[in-house]
Amino acid sequence: MQNEDRVFETFLRQYRGIFRVLINAAEQITSQYAVSFEQYLLLKQIHEQRNITLSELADSTRTTRSAAARKLRALLLDGFVEQEAKLDDRRVKYLRLTDKGTDVEHDIRQAFLQSAQTWEQIPTSLTPADITSFFTQYQQSIAVWDRNRPKFQRPVLRAKKNELSGH
Repeated sequence: MQNEDRVFETFLRQYRGIFRVLINAAEQITSQYAVSFEQYLLLKQIHEQRNITLSELADSTRTTRSAAARKLRALLLDGFVEQEAKLDDRRVKYLRLTDKGTDVEHDIRQAFLQSAQTWEQIPTSLTPADITSFFTQYQQSIAVWDRNRPKFQRPVLRAKKNELSGH
């Protein structure tokens, strides 16, 4: 149990010290264009994968279809993205960036690249390949952990589900 406590405390410290800083920095860039970082990830994916559907977008950004639809709705309303029905199946809608969306995706990408240049100013003995290798290994480890960790349901939902099923 002591080891689990140490891992948990390390996770919290890393989240506060690393991930939150990175997410805040990303939000600082994207908010200048009236989009969230999560919405930018959708713009980027639509830009890179032309004629993508909502289901494909959700899969490629590792989010649920409803979460992707919610973020996409604002991008559609703000004129960054447009939909076009597939000719032989009108139920299938392809997503593509508008000119406005293309400009915003490009400008945000350039801001991120400019921000990334400051990494080179950090004194370290790590090479860019070392850093990339670390992040790749870390991502793979997190993916294994996520597949194997216990999945919890919120207590209220579990109680309601049990109530409806008669348990």
